[in-house]
Amino acid sequence: MSTKPSGDEPAEDETKETDNSKLGGKEAPDVESETSTGGDSSASGDEDASGEPGGEDEVSAEEPSAADDAKEDDDESDELGDVVDTDDEDQPAVRVPLKQRLIAFWTPARLCVALVVVAVLGLGWWATRPIETPKPPPEPPKPEELYAEQIQRVLDGVSKQLHTVSYPIKDDDLKKLPFDQLKDAAKQRSELRQHLESLAEDSGGESPDDHDENSAPLPPSDRFSRLGGDEPQITELPMLDTVLIDEGVITDKGMETIAEIPELRHVRLRLSPITDAGLEPLLKCETLWFLNLPHSKLTEEGVRSLAKLPKLRQLRLGSTLLGNEVCRALLEVKSLRGIHLIGVPVSDEGLKVLVELPHLESLYLDDSGITETGWDWLFQNHPQLHVHINQRHHDRDPQYHVHE
Repeated sequence: MSTKPSGDEPAEDETKETDNSKLGGKEAPDVESETSTGGDSSASGDEDASGEPGGEDEVSAEEPSAADDAKEDDDESDELGDVVDTDDEDQPAVRVPLKQRLIAFWTPARLCVALVVVAVLGLGWWATRPIETPKPPPEPPKPEELYAEQIQRVLDGVSKQLHTVSYPIKDDDLKKLPFDQLKDAAKQRSELRQHLESLAEDSGGESPDDHDENSAPLPPSDRFSRLGGDEPQITELPMLDTVLIDEGVITDKGMETIAEIPELRHVRLRLSPITDAGLEPLLKCETLWFLNLPHSKLTEEGVRSLAKLPKLRQLRLGSTLLGNEVCRALLEVKSLRGIHLIGVPVSDEGLKVLVELPHLESLYLDDSGITETGWDWLFQNHPQLHVHINQRHHDRDPQYHVHE
């Protein structure tokens, strides 16, 4: 086996250099670097195969994963759980109705909590609310105030009567009546009536006060209320023509005070034991047309004196001192149109006397002594009479009617 001499090796180096120069001065690729590169590649390949991170893993990390897609889908849902399709801009968002949302919000537990809160707040307000002290009821007006108010109404021309129902009146209270003003007003009214009468005579007409003596007078009228000019009107002047005292006791002395009232027409005194002496001052009241004394102490003489009242038309009388003889006394009061006797023991014979009154229209008898025979005679002979027996009609009364 032959060996090359060591002198040949430089010759090969020179040959390589000559080849490099032939390439145009270009340097040949470094075989060692390629080799090293190839080695690195193979090494990388080995690392990939062994599960170590490599180039392919870096590429796959840049691609979106399925979890990221789900998260983006969740972001595209609104706060109420409604899915909004962001890809389709023309499609409106779907909203849950308010009623359904309220139903979903107000669960039974929340409702119970709300009710408890409201109840606690209500109880707290109720416990701490300001409590007003109840005001005491107003005191009822005193009798003196009521009496003064009625007198003022008379002076103002609002009322023409003194009517005491809820409070008593005594003799001294009657002295507080405005007698001076009433007398002045009555005087003016008299002058005005005289003036009207003169005008009626000049015109050939009938006088305003001319009336048939057989006809019953009516309560005060306002038919002469307008006189023209600046003259006062009759209705504007104060007048007290009615005195109705249902509470309290008026004696004969009080009757003297009542008799001073001018133009007095109607008097009713309950619970007042007026005697014949107390009745005497009242006989001067020529205008009186209704007298009501249900608890008097009158006798036949006192009843007979009523004939001095020319305009007396209605009489309601009760007295324990009267008997069947009162019928003869009443027969003398020929102006009467209506009679009401209370507790007077009138007999059948007395009834036949009463109906002889020339202008009698109504007959009321309470607790009388008339028998059925007497009533039959009355209904057959005087069917035109308006008869009441103990505040009601007799069953055989031709004038029977129902009172409301």
